[in-house]
Amino acid sequence: MNAFSGIIGHDKIQEVLSRNLEHETLPHALLFVGSDGLGKTCVAQKLIRLLLNHSGDMGLHSDYLELSRLTDEKTGKRKSTISVAQVRELNSRLGLTSISGGWKVVFIEEASHLSSGASNALLKTIEEPKGKTLFLLTASSGDRLPATIVSRCQTLRFSPVPRADIKTGLVKMGFSPVDAGTASAQSLGRPGRAIKFLKESVYRAQQETGMEQAVRFFSSPLATRLGQVTDLIPKTEIQKDDALLETLDQWELVCRDLLFHQLGLGELRVFPETTKMNVLGETLTQEQLLSVFDRMKQVRIATKQHINSHLALEHIALSI
Repeated sequence: MNAFSGIIGHDKIQEVLSRNLEHETLPHALLFVGSDGLGKTCVAQKLIRLLLNHSGDMGLHSDYLELSRLTDEKTGKRKSTISVAQVRELNSRLGLTSISGGWKVVFIEEASHLSSGASNALLKTIEEPKGKTLFLLTASSGDRLPATIVSRCQTLRFSPVPRADIKTGLVKMGFSPVDAGTASAQSLGRPGRAIKFLKESVYRAQQETGMEQAVRFFSSPLATRLGQVTDLIPKTEIQKDDALLETLDQWELVCRDLLFHQLGLGELRVFPETTKMNVLGETLTQEQLLSVFDRMKQVRIATKQHINSHLALEHIALSI
């Protein structure tokens, strides 16, 4: 029986980990690399439960330790980094004997958020792990982690899963072929995104509303587009950077569909074909779409300097 049953895709990674478990050859540090929604966390959680032989709340297991960004009590926002103080607390807990006498597991999701000091403090612990300790890190890219950390981990890279495999996996989970087809098309190779689309009505509504908003935006004359900018990200929005990136995600998907349709690659579209999309596809040229993509890329880079979100959207609105 497959130890990782229920996981959609990533067969090679499943084989590697299953073989490690069977022969008791797990490395002391694993790094899962890949985009959000691919399944890194699902595979990590499955592996952790297998090692600790636990099916309940992992937070209640004495041999499970987790590092993640804390929430700032004053602003309500998640802090930008995992602090050195958090790693020091982790190190002190790792010094305690395992209650079960087996594995201890440290899970660090979004490991790229480790501060410089936290990375250095963690490095010393990874270099000299105590007993049967597994460090399991995830990150969108290994380039965003210190080379010293990466070099001490066995890296497993998660790639997009074929659309057909996602659809098959969703049907096996009990979803209808029609819903599975819609979700797999929308997923862009990310099973987690497809499952979220089917299970969370709010998220699904956001995706559908975002698509409609994007079509309306790019179908409008310049003056109207500029007037819509404030409504897209209200001034009362706290997480303006996150809201901006979510808007860009939606716009990129719509423009991608339009470009693929013009190139005769309609089978790769994310959204269902609609009259409004078809009209917009006939209105915008490939040159205009490529210009929009270029402006959105510039904005994504600028968000690292916390660019004004409304000015950023105006920058894109002027590209057509």
